[in-house]
Amino acid sequence: MAWGISPYQTATIPLGDYNADHYLTLLYHSFQSMGWHIGYFHHDGMIAYTNISWESYSEEVSVRVYADKIVIKSECVGYQGLFTDYGKNQKNLDLLFGEMDVTEVLLQDKLEQTAQQLMDTIPEKQFLSLADPPMKGKELLRGFFSAFVPKKHYAVTPVLVLVNIFIFVASILALGIIIAILQRSGRDMSDDHFFQNLLLAVGFSNRTQVLHGQVWRLFTNTFLHFSLTHLIGNMIVLIYIGSLIENKLGKWNFLFLYLLTGVMASMVSVMWHINAVAGGASGAIFGLFGILLALLSTNFYEASVRRALLISTAIFVGYNLIPFRGQIDHAAHLGGLASGYVLGLIAFFGLSKPNRAFKKWGIVPVGIAVATAFIVLGIRFTPEYHFDSYARTYKHSEDLGYNIRSIFYGDSVGRVTRLDRMEHQALPQVRELLRIADTLQKIELPEKQKQKAALQAQVIKLECTFYNLLYKEYKENDKEKYRPEMERNTSIMNDLRKQLANFDDDSEGEEGN
Repeated sequence: MAWGISPYQTATIPLGDYNADHYLTLLYHSFQSMGWHIGYFHHDGMIAYTNISWESYSEEVSVRVYADKIVIKSECVGYQGLFTDYGKNQKNLDLLFGEMDVTEVLLQDKLEQTAQQLMDTIPEKQFLSLADPPMKGKELLRGFFSAFVPKKHYAVTPVLVLVNIFIFVASILALGIIIAILQRSGRDMSDDHFFQNLLLAVGFSNRTQVLHGQVWRLFTNTFLHFSLTHLIGNMIVLIYIGSLIENKLGKWNFLFLYLLTGVMASMVSVMWHINAVAGGASGAIFGLFGILLALLSTNFYEASVRRALLISTAIFVGYNLIPFRGQIDHAAHLGGLASGYVLGLIAFFGLSKPNRAFKKWGIVPVGIAVATAFIVLGIRFTPEYHFDSYARTYKHSEDLGYNIRSIFYGDSVGRVTRLDRMEHQALPQVRELLRIADTLQKIELPEKQKQKAALQAQVIKLECTFYNLLYKEYKENDKEKYRPEMERNTSIMNDLRKQLANFDDDSEGEEGN
């Protein structure tokens, strides 16, 4: 079995006195007999793609002719989750050599004639070439460290990977220093929102912060990760997809489209999630897959290449979009994919133009305009939920309730003193509690939390009614006149409290993308 981000197997055939065109003819007819899809054929070699099967996304089989040898390579087209080809590439080579033995027997008496006829049919211009093969970037991933070294046709991707790694290390150190300082100062870290606030301090994004003008978080959170496994998983996929399309887009187009899709994916996450802290590069990475899918939906790639890449890409994207895992920011993934598709069509339009300047400098400005419009509209129409205001208001109502109860049911004091406290301390607070109930109902919240706030407001109003009745009962010294109404009031409050006890919060934590 072969291993690596792009597993492959090669076989070198010494030509000796064998005619290269004759050997290519045997290969050509063997490819056809096996049903492989030939995308390129010339005197210098061939490129073909195997069929899709349950055990294979498809492999690219390339043949390169040198002065005294022929090199045949079978390489996986799709992303290999466990970095192995499960022996598929070696199997392709074994099947090919077996088929060539049969083909050689069939053509032995007319090989020279068949080769001449085949070479005469080679078109002058072909979509593909061995000088610029569809998977040129992947061919540069030979060895572990090659993925991190910038080189021609693969310059931006390794830089992005290294920047993500550096920022992850820096953010971990920063968080460690902040926590150490807070511990030494005696800061209570048991608060439910402490960790979220800590993540926000280093640049992760959240709806409230972004809608309050901190739009820069849409950019910074694409370089921040929650854990080492989160980072490693994203970087492996970034290396794979970057090696596929950076060479096709051009390094500057690739860089800016990566950043733009990342920012738009972050905006979709903000629009979708109520109060989650989000971060990760996969929104931008899915943007690259969206760009690839857009290019594959056009004639940017040759038909056989398009077929192989489209199926493998669709399988990978589909699997990763299935929302069966918690703490995954599917909104960012979908946002990245959709924005990438749109920008991919823009890129195709620009790359298909004969004007070289537009190819190099025209795509990015259009992409920036699209991204800017999307973010402005997103911020304009995304409702801002005031969770902090709600929490403060409800906490204030609880404090007032405690004060009122202490006056009505507190230490034994004389009747005159208690009545005075009720009239001058408790009842003003009861009126304030009523105003708080009205405020709770007006705070902008998601539908479910708004329903909960409405129930809480009803309970508070019933409590206020109860306290007013209790005051009248005490003042008039009549324990029968108001009791039926107080009991009905208490029964309704208890029913509402049961509903509140069963009310599930739509609380959100961290969303990794």
